[in-house]
Amino acid sequence: MRVLTWNTWKNSPPYQDRLSTMAELAAEADPDIVLLQEAFVGGGFDTAGHIAARLGLQVAAAPARRKERAHDGAMLDSTNGLAILSRRPVDAQRILALPTHPDDPERIAQIARIGAMTVVNLHLTHLDGAHALRRGQILHLLDRLTVDAATVIGGDLNAEPNDPAVQVLRDAGFSDLAEATPFTTAGTRRIDFLLCRGLPVEGASVTAVGDTPGAGVK
Repeated sequence: MRVLTWNTWKNSPPYQDRLSTMAELAAEADPDIVLLQEAFVGGGFDTAGHIAARLGLQVAAAPARRKERAHDGAMLDSTNGLAILSRRPVDAQRILALPTHPDDPERIAQIARIGAMTVVNLHLTHLDGAHALRRGQILHLLDRLTVDAATVIGGDLNAEPNDPAVQVLRDAGFSDLAEATPFTTAGTRRIDFLLCRGLPVEGASVTAVGDTPGAGVK
């Protein structure tokens, strides 16, 4: 199973060029599951839908953070949420509201059941120094997951490997699939993760793409 996680950076310009490049790079990775964060929908554009169509995957969307955003000189009513793309049917999904801060509202977790596996798509708070909040967001999630279910958690955690939020996941039995072959996703930092519990780690194929437009998506 190949899983890809990608913060697609909303509709940051040049959006249409970036959208084509993202779809091309995702197709090259040939993933079975894709976790997208900041998936833009507005004005007839749909980041997750476009990438899913290019890959022939199904889409489970979790729209969030609705507001007007500037796009090519116009203001578009849009959302900027999460999406899970999957080769296999998504049997069920639920959206979990996470603890937030007034300066960074409406953080959610997207939780999907794909066969016997639970897949969680996350985008934790970006606030500087908010280690306790990110840890609290993870604890809130873990309290609502089935302990004995095979689970993959991925996304933009806005946390580095030594952050308390990531340590909570390790303490809960999750293995960091990139720990043996670390990569960077935001300049010199790694803030995007794929972790699993109850799945065989040996031989796992992991593809992670950076969460800045500089990762081949300028």
